[in-house]
Amino acid sequence: MMKSKAVLALAGLALLALVVVGCKIVSGTFVVVESFSFTTQTGFYPTAVDLTENDTWEEHKDDIDRIEVVGFELWITNNETAEWTYTGYVHEATMPDDTLDQADVDSLATLVFGPLTVPAGTPGAGTQRFVTYAESLGLLSNISTLQTLVKGGLFDYYAIATGGSGGLGGQVDSIRIIITLAAKDS
Repeated sequence: MMKSKAVLALAGLALLALVVVGCKIVSGTFVVVESFSFTTQTGFYPTAVDLTENDTWEEHKDDIDRIEVVGFELWITNNETAEWTYTGYVHEATMPDDTLDQADVDSLATLVFGPLTVPAGTPGAGTQRFVTYAESLGLLSNISTLQTLVKGGLFDYYAIATGGSGGLGGQVDSIRIIITLAAKDS
């Protein structure tokens, strides 16, 4: 009984010390929505991701300790009667318009997503594929590189689409990036 009172007293003193010093730890989840859409034929689709213009990112950027988890939700439609495969790469960007050519992606960028196969559609009707947040975690690789680039706030994302018959293609309907961070507010 005496031992538990001593432990409680020490825990109370530690909590009091944190309050007196004014140190608070904030752990937060915020969502950055990077919505874009493109029609695919077999090819290459670069886009710059700039988190620095997000209000929540701006509010916490100086206090971010680490990026804990990066995931996403993806809605995609295949309008062809042949399946498509998608992969995604990231690369550090120094400016919003600084992107690599497709020939440089394999040697300079880092694979972080995929491959994701989207089944063939039926004639006259597309097949939709929804990737949940939980499913996205299993499709991601090279997480430490992705976390480093996300923490910096500015990077390039490269989608590569292969397959299909070159006809109607597909549509990336929406992507929502979900970032969980640990930040301190001192």
